[in-house]
Amino acid sequence: MRVPYWLKLGLLMLFATALQATLAHQIQIRGVQPDFNKVVLICIAVNTSIQVATACGFLAGWMMGSVVGMSVGSYLISRMVLGASLGLLELRVFRHNPIVLILSALAGSLLCEAVFFLFSPQENVARWVYQATGESLYNLLFVLPIAGWVRRIVPPGPGLVYAS
Repeated sequence: MRVPYWLKLGLLMLFATALQATLAHQIQIRGVQPDFNKVVLICIAVNTSIQVATACGFLAGWMMGSVVGMSVGSYLISRMVLGASLGLLELRVFRHNPIVLILSALAGSLLCEAVFFLFSPQENVARWVYQATGESLYNLLFVLPIAGWVRRIVPPGPGLVYAS
């Protein structure tokens, strides 16, 4: 029996959220910790269509908001915007290039944090900028290995057709 890829993606999101809740605070550097939930969402969004990426963004936001227990709506909106914006790359960019993945992860993490800040403002803006920038850079360490894993789960799209 073949497991549908959407179920595999959902289980991967669940695993990333559980990893975030249990392990991320133990590997923090200078008060900055990675966001595994966001990294997996970025890798899924870059490798799928906008519809799948937005749905995974909803799932990621719902799971992360449920774990944290506050600002659930802010997590939902910020992760959905992240998924939709990176899912749009399907229309214009060759997404399987590692440089595109790294730039997408950096810009996507910062975008997600900015949208979250818009809907859930923090009182210390300088600390928020430090945390957002540090987390975005820390997430880059995990993007390439997780993207390889996600590409094994996601079925290949139509891709580019080369005429000979």
